[in-house]
Amino acid sequence: MSTHTYQYRLSQDKANEIRKNPPAVMTLLEAAEYMTCSPRKLRDLIHQNKVKSTNIGSRIIIRREWLETFLGN
Repeated sequence: MSTHTYQYRLSQDKANEIRKNPPAVMTLLEAAEYMTCSPRKLRDLIHQNKVKSTNIGSRIIIRREWLETFLGN
């Protein structure tokens, strides 16, 4: 049996840091925080090909410029 622990929220300090100074490359959780939406909503947008992403192994990686393109910035 697997003992994976999944994180669904960032710490408040990390969330504040992402809002103030977003990194160029983000995980799904970080990107969802940047967009102020749930990770589930962002994953749906990715599956609908509205937000570009890439995978490294099983991790979803999203560039800030891809999010800004979706947001119209």
